[in-house]
Amino acid sequence: MSASDVSVSNQDAEKQKLASRDNATAAEDPATTKPEHELDSKFGWLVVLGSFFNLMLSIGTTTTYGIYLQEYKLVVFPDASSSFLSWIGTLQFAMMCFFGIGVGVLCEHYDTRILSAFGTVVSAVALIIASFCNSPWKLLLTQGIVFGFGASFIYITGLTLPPQWFVKYRALATGIAIAGSGIGGLWLSFMIRAAITNIGWKWALRITGLIIFGVCGPVSLLMKTRVKPAKRDKIIDLSVLCDKNFIFLFFSALFGASGYYIPFFFMPSYSVVVLGKPDSWGTNTSSIMNGASILG
Repeated sequence: MSASDVSVSNQDAEKQKLASRDNATAAEDPATTKPEHELDSKFGWLVVLGSFFNLMLSIGTTTTYGIYLQEYKLVVFPDASSSFLSWIGTLQFAMMCFFGIGVGVLCEHYDTRILSAFGTVVSAVALIIASFCNSPWKLLLTQGIVFGFGASFIYITGLTLPPQWFVKYRALATGIAIAGSGIGGLWLSFMIRAAITNIGWKWALRITGLIIFGVCGPVSLLMKTRVKPAKRDKIIDLSVLCDKNFIFLFFSALFGASGYYIPFFFMPSYSVVVLGKPDSWGTNTSSIMNGASILG
């Protein structure tokens, strides 16, 4: 038997296992219905498309904060400390992950399309309100905390839904969805810099908010779970803390993510202040880093 035959056999076995689990879940929980769509269906690719745009404008907006940081530090708030201004971008991603814990629980009880739409409105409004702020601490609350809260709904739905719809093409589907974050950071870097240069940083925030509303709003209709999960007795299962593999993976992700955004935030300013390059270098640096992440 060839390797391809073994792979197909494993995929068929996993499909049968998931189908049996769906039937068993529906039988055990009357509120749970059998999935409307089968695994590896065409509708699954529409979910991937929606996830692609959700991650493009949630993670993509966060990774391009370095463009705003460059403008804030050098032009708008020159007397503010770089560390305080960097907290705006830091809290964007921190809030996405922190509130994402609760969003994951909500996805088990409520329609993920509604949750995605709710996050779209909150994150878009947060950036538009931020455009009327004139102090760093107000930007910290709006562009940082409130945007991160709203984006957590977009981020979690975009990240978790594609694997539910596929077995044969699961890796490809997940990769396409996640690649949206790098593509978003790639073109948003140029868009934000062009907006700041021509019409100011406030309008750059407003335009970004309107783009999120105009794109993530409609694609929220695609963010549908394949099957409603069964109810759990525990919201958080602490028994996983006894699993050595989980502990190793947890701390690996923790330490890896702790330094991930530092280059995205500071390299644009570094290229201008330390290297003495024009503002366009900051934009190019941000776009190159985001573009390189697409391959990951």
